[in-house]
Amino acid sequence: MERLVNCNGITLWCEDFGDPADPVVLLVMGLGAQGTSWNEAFCSALVEGGRYVVRFDSRDTGRSDSIDFAASPYTVTDLAADAFGVLDALGVKAAHVVGVSMGGMVAQEMAIEHPARVLSLTSWMSSPDTPDPSTLDWRVLPGRRAELAPLVAEMADGLPTTREERVEFMVRLARAATGGGAEFDEAAVRRLVERDIDRADGRDATMNHSLAAASSRDRWDLLRGLAVPTLVVHGTEDPIVPFIHAEEMVRLVPGARLLPLPGVGHDMPREWQDRIAKEILAHTA
Repeated sequence: MERLVNCNGITLWCEDFGDPADPVVLLVMGLGAQGTSWNEAFCSALVEGGRYVVRFDSRDTGRSDSIDFAASPYTVTDLAADAFGVLDALGVKAAHVVGVSMGGMVAQEMAIEHPARVLSLTSWMSSPDTPDPSTLDWRVLPGRRAELAPLVAEMADGLPTTREERVEFMVRLARAATGGGAEFDEAAVRRLVERDIDRADGRDATMNHSLAAASSRDRWDLLRGLAVPTLVVHGTEDPIVPFIHAEEMVRLVPGARLLPLPGVGHDMPREWQDRIAKEILAHTA
């Protein structure tokens, strides 16, 4: 069921699937992406495995509130507080948390801040590192591939203003994010990009989320003390968050387990969906 919830002085959109009596899986999407990027087939696979699934639009995305970042700056820790606010609104005391990309950083912060409320952590195509404010690339670990530089430069100058130009740019970005390791379904990606732009009334959270990530705290030592069961999922051909970030995450978090996705980039390919859902169901059992 879709609903709007109030937390931390803002309104967030969320949607839940399945039986609230089942173990809860909270899905946290990445930088600039809407909760609906967790496709319904993936949510259904988790529900069929006996999970109550919640997805939501982070602040500045989709149907959630927009923020004036200059007047009210926020960090990944604040986004984690928003995620807990969604759980509070649904009456959920503790959940298994799955986050992708920046959403993985949010999920890590949730586990660090309130480990008793995070039954397990799945950090998917994410990193223990934080971006450098001057470059928005990684501070410590290896950065994105050089071929992404022109797209990043375009983004830094501001996204295109017309709908058509923005669609074209986001399709190009999605193609580059695959890292050349998987077949790219341009028509399907274009449909999703158009849906998201229309659903958000043309708003885009990319810059605000980038600034939030770059202004966030260092998590290295905090992750070393994490006692939450952790699964790390990562594509071996990720051009944005190189695979070594996943290896470092597993090295840092005690008992963390790595699920490599051979040939996969910074992407959530449908052909891996069933396998990943099964792994998450096993991890959250």
